[in-house]
Amino acid sequence: MRQDIKQLVSIFLGLFLLQTLSAQEVSRVEINLGKRGAKIPSSLYGVFFEEISGSGDGGLYAEMVRNRGFEDGVLPTGCTLDADGFAAAPHKHCYSNDSINRFRVPWSPDRFMTGWRTQYADGSQAASTITDEFPLNSATPHSLRLDLKSAYREVSAVNTGYWGMAVEAGKNYNLEFYVRAEETPGCRVAIITSSGRTVAQKEIKLTADGQWHRYTATFTPSVTGDDCSLNLIFPPKGQIWLDYVSLFPQDTFKGRPNGLRKDVATAIEQMHPAFIRWPGGCIVEGLTLENRVKWKETIGDPVKRPGEYNLWGYRSTYGFGYHEFLQYCEDIHSDAMFVCNAGMACLFRNGDYVQGDELEPLIQEALDAIEYAIGDAKTTKWGAERAKNGHPEPFPLKYIEVGNENVFSRYAENYNRFHKAIKAKYPQLTVLTALMFSKDVKSLDKVEVIDPHYYETADWFYNNADVYDKLPRNLPYKIYIGEYAAVGRSNLYSSLAEAAFLTGVERNADKVQLVSYAPLLQNAHFGRGHLIVFDNKQTYGRSNYHIVKLFAENRPDVNVQTRITGEQTAVPYSPKGFIGLGTVNTAAEFRDLKVVSDGRTVYATDWSDFAEKWKPLRGEWKVENGVLKQPVAAHEALLRLNDLNVGDCTITLKARKTKGSEGFRVIFGMQDENHYFMADMGSHSNESVLFREISEKGSVSLFDYRNQEPILKDHWYDVRIEIRGNKWKCYLDGQLKYAYDYNIVNKHYAVAGIDHDKNELVVKLVNGRTEPWNTTLALKGRNIKAGEALRIDLTSDSINDENSFENPEKISGRESTMRIDGRNVPLECAPNSLTIIRIPL
Repeated sequence: MRQDIKQLVSIFLGLFLLQTLSAQEVSRVEINLGKRGAKIPSSLYGVFFEEISGSGDGGLYAEMVRNRGFEDGVLPTGCTLDADGFAAAPHKHCYSNDSINRFRVPWSPDRFMTGWRTQYADGSQAASTITDEFPLNSATPHSLRLDLKSAYREVSAVNTGYWGMAVEAGKNYNLEFYVRAEETPGCRVAIITSSGRTVAQKEIKLTADGQWHRYTATFTPSVTGDDCSLNLIFPPKGQIWLDYVSLFPQDTFKGRPNGLRKDVATAIEQMHPAFIRWPGGCIVEGLTLENRVKWKETIGDPVKRPGEYNLWGYRSTYGFGYHEFLQYCEDIHSDAMFVCNAGMACLFRNGDYVQGDELEPLIQEALDAIEYAIGDAKTTKWGAERAKNGHPEPFPLKYIEVGNENVFSRYAENYNRFHKAIKAKYPQLTVLTALMFSKDVKSLDKVEVIDPHYYETADWFYNNADVYDKLPRNLPYKIYIGEYAAVGRSNLYSSLAEAAFLTGVERNADKVQLVSYAPLLQNAHFGRGHLIVFDNKQTYGRSNYHIVKLFAENRPDVNVQTRITGEQTAVPYSPKGFIGLGTVNTAAEFRDLKVVSDGRTVYATDWSDFAEKWKPLRGEWKVENGVLKQPVAAHEALLRLNDLNVGDCTITLKARKTKGSEGFRVIFGMQDENHYFMADMGSHSNESVLFREISEKGSVSLFDYRNQEPILKDHWYDVRIEIRGNKWKCYLDGQLKYAYDYNIVNKHYAVAGIDHDKNELVVKLVNGRTEPWNTTLALKGRNIKAGEALRIDLTSDSINDENSFENPEKISGRESTMRIDGRNVPLECAPNSLTIIRIPL
């Protein structure tokens, strides 16, 4: 307990030192307008759309009927139904490590009726059947059959939409549906509230000739409601087959048919994205290779688009397809970034792949996609198809990304073939690789842009706002941060962490050319953690939506030298505590553990003292034949060495992974089972070697640039962890795999640049602390015009605050003016705030 207290005192002393130094010295943000930094490209701030969390169907795509074609029960392409009721992927080797992942998802025939029910007037269930006996077309072969002649009163097919349909009084809604009827003369279609009130209805005469016929109608509800359903009501006579039931608001974004929901599309437009990335994300890869997004299935008549179950757990209609994506880019003046499959399924799912000549059809698929977007409408096949679909002029396609979150040498080989083929035909396009910071980048014949992704805790973003400062200026490639998000709690604290990170991105815009948050959209049914949240009637942007929007609206053309002085920006921290071992989702074995401190061995074991010296905290631990084993490849296992509290030390051991998805961990600086540090070997689903901190803030990754160093199965590694104050190193088999300097940061950040068009200095400041930041803008290098400057503040009373449907702009930019009278401008930034100041020059 005494050592625990010492450790806590050390932490508080570090924080106290930051506060004391800040109080004793005079904080200044020194801005030298005479020293120009990186140019900031207009391409910097964009968005990334992926069909996840109901973002498209039931969200951006304006279709109101869920499961309109009765196809939700169709198995994912490339899967079969196994004896246990799972949709099972084929047992093929994963491209990343040759494992056989045996991926599968639970499946049920009930999926065919997702969003639907059949009932009598009193609400009791009516008999119905999903059948493929008379397919409407190959894309929608299933239909709902109602044997009405056996019913004793009217039967309704009821669709409740995406967790209720929302309609507005006086607005028009367009209905389309297909019926094959025998003897049934007609039906009544109504929009009905959950309380049973009919707010709109039409009588539809059916052609009862045993053939499919298309029917349309327009509804104008008399009452506004958000809990409505669409009811197709049939008399108890004859037999019908019902398929492809669609209801659209007439007032879509830009008034386009098969269009986008106006409020959601407008919220994205108001971010002024320079580009849009589509269609993913992991769905580009698919849970199997056959399950990938096939863009040719997403264009043309929506009734002939087959859709697909995607790996985020539901079926996509493909209503918001490749053409709609390109059209939306054009409508909001954004460049298009198309992501093609690299011949690989998602490695976190099945991971099956093709290489060599088998890759050629996928390369051609990508070339055809480019031709559809920008090919000549008269001389190319797919350019003519674009014109046939209503757009003879080229779309604004600028970027092609090959794959998503792909890794290792097989991907590099595939990328090289894609890159060569694309650049040979379309040299004007920018081709991006899905590789992050990886030694495999060296295997690429030509690399233009890499794509690192960051899903880390808020504290990682606070700690790494300067991560790109550490990269050399003469990088052989540019960087696209395709996906980033502070995971964990969705609140102002996390959003400001992302803002702190963006100050570093903007400062290094010569290296980072594009950036986009992910995920972009989320139906509130799935949660409220993405950038934009909506339900069936309304939408709002979270606090980080307003941050990204403000960064984009206030993007300078060029950086100027900016630095914070007069305060301690970070304090080194040296851990001390117990050591231990751990695993997560992995079975492992350990032997020959030794701890050396101050030049002497303070502990060594052959595990004969296991019962006496060690305390299992989680998992199943046992010793067999002088080897410590954690045999269960599930969840997290943790083990602590008692009675040894150590600071600077070297920990050596041998470790072997025997099964599972990650690697093994060496623990140090442990206070208790919820507060410790670790060397995490096999982190991020066995991609990386890095350090990690466990505390009340969650599991914080400690790394600058995530490497790609997987832990191999059945290999005995020589592990050495060196702890020297705040400088830590992790060696495997004698090779340094990761080094990290641990510091407690002050959470003050600043970046500044010049907007040439407006002739203004734009200063962005982030205060991630819970007390005001009193500082001074110290300006030099160019004349400042005395007068009023625009000030924008984004803040709230608590770091835990967030926007909501009830208060959608609780945390958003608030404009005011401030007086500028000289080169030294006193400034107070509110606690928990982003402050932007535009100073006339």
